Amino acid sequence: AAMALQIATIKEMFAKSRLEHTVAEEASKELIDQGRIVLFEETGRDDALAAASPQFESLRTSVLKWVEGYHSQYPLRRGIPREELKSRLKLTPKIFNAVLSYLSRRNILLERRGAVSMPGHEIRFNGENQAKVEALRRRFASSPYATPSIKECHAEAGEEVVNALIELEELMPVSQEVIFRRSDYDAMIEMVRASIRKNGQVTLAEVRDMLGTTRKYVQALLEHMDAIGETMRDGDARKLRK
Repeated sequence: AAMALQIATIKEMFAKSRLEHTVAEEASKELIDQGRIVLFEETGRDDALAAASPQFESLRTSVLKWVEGYHSQYPLRRGIPREELKSRLKLTPKIFNAVLSYLSRRNILLERRGAVSMPGHEIRFNGENQAKVEALRRRFASSPYATPSIKECHAEAGEEVVNALIELEELMPVSQEVIFRRSDYDAMIEMVRASIRKNGQVTLAEVRDMLGTTRKYVQALLEHMDAIGETMRDGDARKLRK
């Protein structure tokens, strides 16, 4: 009864065993050393979550199945969203966090920016998708400050390809419509910063002339810079916030 196949705290596992606390503590340590109990947290406290090894292996298999299945279905995505994985596994937040932390510490899984993946998974474009990527790159290179809209990018290369390029940080959206290459985005940010440092402020019209583009792109960029805390509005001008 004490070793019911469920995820619980060490204390809960031995609650019905009628063993004294010190004896139960010694028994739990022995079972952990023997590999019969898997401790999810790096602590020996009796409130640490643990599971019998068969329960853990069943759970581990289920987690990997969902992650690998997601990679197979969506090869151009970094990994399965954390919240989706939790929902699929039907685990409480406390148990899910403990299990994911345990698997991540042992490099069985990787977690990055809210996505869970297998350690060896990488976003790779196949022949057809690679051709779409190259065509899109040529469009951005030919007009770096007057780029195709996100909608146009989706129409040309497909939403999965565009999202993969964003995930790989090659493309940087600054609004729901405007998107730049990351290298051009970084260069524009620095140009705006440099102009403000030199003159104390900069207007939308000045940035437009500096980049040789239209109001639409500059407005999206400056509003984005406001939103991320780089700049702040002062009348019709922008000043550095930092």
